[in-house]
Amino acid sequence: MARLPMGTAILRRYVLIGAIGQGGVSTVYRAVDSVRGRQLAVKILAPTLAGDPGARDDVRREALITDRLRHPSVPRVFEYGDAPLPDGTVVPYVALELLDGVPLTERLADGRLDWPEAVRIAATAADVLAVAHRRGVVHRDLSARNVMIATDGVKIIDFGLATATRPGDGTTAPSPGAAVLPHFRTVAPHRDRGAPGPDRRAPGWDRGAPGRDRGSPGPDRGAPGWGRGGPGWDRGAPPSHPKTAFARPADDVYTLGVLLYEMLTGRSPYPPAVAAMIVAAGRAAHLAPTPVLAIPGLPPRLRDLVRACMAKRPEDRPASVDVALDLWRLLDEARPLEPSVN
Repeated sequence: MARLPMGTAILRRYVLIGAIGQGGVSTVYRAVDSVRGRQLAVKILAPTLAGDPGARDDVRREALITDRLRHPSVPRVFEYGDAPLPDGTVVPYVALELLDGVPLTERLADGRLDWPEAVRIAATAADVLAVAHRRGVVHRDLSARNVMIATDGVKIIDFGLATATRPGDGTTAPSPGAAVLPHFRTVAPHRDRGAPGPDRRAPGWDRGAPGRDRGSPGPDRGAPGWGRGGPGWDRGAPPSHPKTAFARPADDVYTLGVLLYEMLTGRSPYPPAVAAMIVAAGRAAHLAPTPVLAIPGLPPRLRDLVRACMAKRPEDRPASVDVALDLWRLLDEARPLEPSVN
């Protein structure tokens, strides 16, 4: 995929100084904001795909969803819209927080993690999923490559496959007393391929979510091409992804369980090729039970939680908010007591 020359200025403001990531339809650049004098990341649709409505929608959808989550463990969105390139081509762009860190895949290349570190990372991911599910969004691509170990904490990235949920999929309320806390190699089994489309009236999309930093520049809602040509871009409903529109929160919980298993053991719970083939064929019942986590010193509650997250039937998996609470409790119980000053 061709990249823009370094030194290109987007909207006469964001000066590109180096490519730092490549996706299926877009490239992420390190850039300098000439107005604020800071570095940030700018995601830009490949110019060769400027005429592809689906590719344009992918960038826009991710921008809208990421902006509306507003979670400290999700990269902050500063601005988004359409921008003309030097050759006159107009493409969608997103100005994002620049992350300083490494993907979890690099950490796992050195072997499994100690269980408290794995639980801390998984708890943060579950926290993000709980907020997303409460706001009617399924990530659909939680994996080690989409978890960044940054200098200021764990960050969940890449909402390019995220989609709106359907009503009745467990997004309305957590269990009593619970509160929402501040590439895996296959997909979750039992995807409902014949279910009705997403609820475009899901709560939380008709108004901005609370907690926005009002001192930062908001998204460029006046940029050309946004909010025109179809409902749902400017306000109202969350956009659903055409390929993942029938996803449910339980899918995210399943991939979270797999991610936690991989962190604890340093390997996938299933043979990747076999699992991908079985799930793609809709024969999830043929998957072997989740292997037992025979790791010395592993809390039994953690072992049971991993297996619960990876239950074959979606209705048997816990809600993401309950997973987050259980993981944070495990982490708190593992911390040594501080000596009393008295």
